[in-house]
Amino acid sequence: MEFTAVYIWSQIFTVIEYTLLGASYLAKNRKAIVLLDIASMTTGIVAFMLLGADLGMAMSVVILLANFYYLWDEHDQGKNNKLTLRDYLVLLIVLAVIAVLAVLTYDGPLSLLSVAATVIYEISIFWQGNTRVYKLLGVPVAFCWMTYNGFVGSIFGVICEAVMFVTSIVGYVREVRVGKKKKARKRKK
Repeated sequence: MEFTAVYIWSQIFTVIEYTLLGASYLAKNRKAIVLLDIASMTTGIVAFMLLGADLGMAMSVVILLANFYYLWDEHDQGKNNKLTLRDYLVLLIVLAVIAVLAVLTYDGPLSLLSVAATVIYEISIFWQGNTRVYKLLGVPVAFCWMTYNGFVGSIFGVICEAVMFVTSIVGYVREVRVGKKKKARKRKK
């Protein structure tokens, strides 16, 4: 791996991507999570493009496009966001697109970690009426992306994803504690 200007720029975009992603794990509502993820994926696409990591870039594009749907759905459905047939169809389409892109951009067994991370992520954000699911599934997503970043030679991707791993655990623990406090307050009433 050479430390060219392109590689250095890829690492700068990687740090920006993961800063935004970390903020999403600490966000308190779905809309904030999705907006931060959109910004994160946009910078991640640029980083993977600069690294020549086609499958990672393709998975980031899928996540970005799906996030636009989730943002529209959040606006359309508001707080009463019950899963509809349309939502299930969108999830199936997204998963099908992931499968097609995985076949078209396959670069060895380790490249499939980006696919696993994307599938887990899409399922976590799809079921995210409860942000606890998103934050819990952030743990295996972080592990997969961390390993994939090592595969494509992104030093800061590995470092930042390790931080995301810890951040997702902290976000999940915080969510659980808040839930326990709410239950305790309800029991006192």
